[in-house]
Amino acid sequence: MARKKRNYKVTPQLRTRLMSMRVDRELRKHDIPHTTQSISQVSATTFHKAISAGKEANKKGWMVDVHSVSEYRSMRCYLTADGKSGIAIKRNGDVVSLFSAGGGGKMGKLLPFAIAAGGRKLDCFGGGLQNMYAAYGARATGRTPFNEEHAPDDWNREDGKPDVVAMILPSSLDEVIKAYDKGRTIDLSKVRVFRSLINYATLQSVWRNSLHAFFLFICILLGSIILD
Repeated sequence: MARKKRNYKVTPQLRTRLMSMRVDRELRKHDIPHTTQSISQVSATTFHKAISAGKEANKKGWMVDVHSVSEYRSMRCYLTADGKSGIAIKRNGDVVSLFSAGGGGKMGKLLPFAIAAGGRKLDCFGGGLQNMYAAYGARATGRTPFNEEHAPDDWNREDGKPDVVAMILPSSLDEVIKAYDKGRTIDLSKVRVFRSLINYATLQSVWRNSLHAFFLFICILLGSIILD
C-alpha cells in the first residue's frame, strides 16, 4: 500500500531557523567567530521592545536607529535567542536597527544572516562601525558630514561628530565568506563626501540601488523626449 505523501508548509519561522542553521554551518566551517545562538523572526512589537531596551543599555545608544512599531511592521525583524541582539530588513534590502548587547559574537552572526536573508545596504555612523562591517566585505560608497540640526535627540557630544557612511553589502553569504577579513578597515578620508541632503539622496539612489539608477535614466530620457 502506497504511503500518503505529506505536504509540509514552509513558514517564515521555519525558513528563518533553516537559514540560521546554514549561517552557523558556513561560519563554523571557515572559522569565522560568531555566536551559536539561533536567530528567529519576531513581531514588530517584540522587536521594538527589545531594541528600545538595548538602546537604553548601550553607552552609545544614540547611534542605534529605532523606528516605530508601525514602521517595523513593513520590515522583517529578527532577534537572537536571548532577545538582546537583533536586526531588521526593509523590503528594498536596507539593513536597519542593528543592535547587540552582551557580546559573545552575536554581531558576527547577525550581519552574515542579514545578507543571507537579502540585506544589501546600510548606513552607519563612522565612529568605527564601518570597520566592523568592512570585515564582512561591506564597501563604503560615500559619506555625509555630521549635521547637528539632524542629530538624534540623545546624541552625546562627547562622542564627537562622526560622518554618516553609506555602505554596500556583499550579495550573498558565499561572498561574505570569501571576503571576510577581521583586520580590514576603511579609510574614510578616501571616501567621497556628499555635503548636502540632496547629494546624499543621490548617493543612496544611484550607488546603493542600481535599479533606481536605471529608472532615473529612463525618466530623464523620457523627459527630454517630451520636452523636445
